[in-house]
Amino acid sequence: MHGQVIGASVRRKEDFRFLTGAGNYTDDINRPGQLYAHILRSPHAHAEIAGIDTGKAGAVPGVNAVFTGADMQVGGLPCGWLVNSKDGSPMVEPPHPVLATGKVRHVGDPVAVVIAETLEQAKDAAELIEVSYNPLPAVVAADEAIKPGKPQLFDNAAHNICFDWHLGDKAAVDAAFTQAHHVTRLDIINNRLVSNPMEPRAPSANTTARRATTRSTRRARIRM
Repeated sequence: MHGQVIGASVRRKEDFRFLTGAGNYTDDINRPGQLYAHILRSPHAHAEIAGIDTGKAGAVPGVNAVFTGADMQVGGLPCGWLVNSKDGSPMVEPPHPVLATGKVRHVGDPVAVVIAETLEQAKDAAELIEVSYNPLPAVVAADEAIKPGKPQLFDNAAHNICFDWHLGDKAAVDAAFTQAHHVTRLDIINNRLVSNPMEPRAPSANTTARRATTRSTRRARIRM
């Protein structure tokens, strides 16, 4: 693309089939003998998982399996875009398991998954999973989450900061502001770039909005 990008009307070749009802989604795919999954999610923004009992769920007719974080030791889901902070240090990348282990860090954090012959059976079984939580303090504003003494999501990410990053020529920007007749400062919520694009998120213990300042400096907060 040339010229303006942000805010421009972008024509996409796939739009026609979506707008005319010809789109094909995962839910439209049916195969002989297929199974269905339903994920049980956390109602807490921040809490320790004291225990999970899946016995009743596993006994529901049609249920093939019930998995928790202890069963899904298959590695994590790393961030696909790695950067260095302004001081050159690599970004902090906390573990991000497929299912929560130890504690949950946002409302909707996946805790368990039920696999069954029908989606209704999987949903019914998920309601029988008993999860014991020990709620922890939570913060829902990014600028509050980075202040000293606030709840820490990950031990290896001090002040809940993943990286402190900037682009451009800071000296030139500072000089331009110094010579400006008028300077306006404002905070901008920018969710165009997120560290975890897996699924929609409800308010988290440390909300992931990125704040861009007029001096072209960005500080990314943990969203896990």
